[in-house]
Amino acid sequence: LTSTCVLVPAMVGLISGLFAMLLHLYDAEHPFLQQWAPRDVVFNVFVMFGSLLATFRTGHALSRYTDAASYMHRLNACWFDSASTLVAFCRNSEAPDDLVSDFEHTIVRLVSVLSALCLDGLQQRDLSFTSYRFEVLGADELDECTQSIISDSGNKVECVF
Repeated sequence: LTSTCVLVPAMVGLISGLFAMLLHLYDAEHPFLQQWAPRDVVFNVFVMFGSLLATFRTGHALSRYTDAASYMHRLNACWFDSASTLVAFCRNSEAPDDLVSDFEHTIVRLVSVLSALCLDGLQQRDLSFTSYRFEVLGADELDECTQSIISDSGNKVECVF
């Protein structure tokens, strides 16, 4: 409940509600709103317009959210496809089995690091927002040189890619 997308509208609604209540109480003692009030048809058209506007904006926001979620799943599917293709190419390798196995494990670890770094880059960097921590498969098992290159890089995602 400390997010600005909740607090700001709640404060605006509270202030508007208090102002409407004070205006209603003042109108009960000194009637003046009747001469300013529009006819019922105008009020109904305004309410209908507001409800249609809210409906279409909500539908558009939901569409954007579901599109973003599907793009994230597509991105993960592309990483899985590329990693599995590289591992599949290793089957016909003439290199020793231990080198092939190390290469396959490194590919899977780097794709896991790449996925976590990309998702971490999409997070908000607000002090009131609690960021998520993503699990990485075997990041500690990467060699020290690779770990230091990734951690010292200014563009971590591009470096891993």
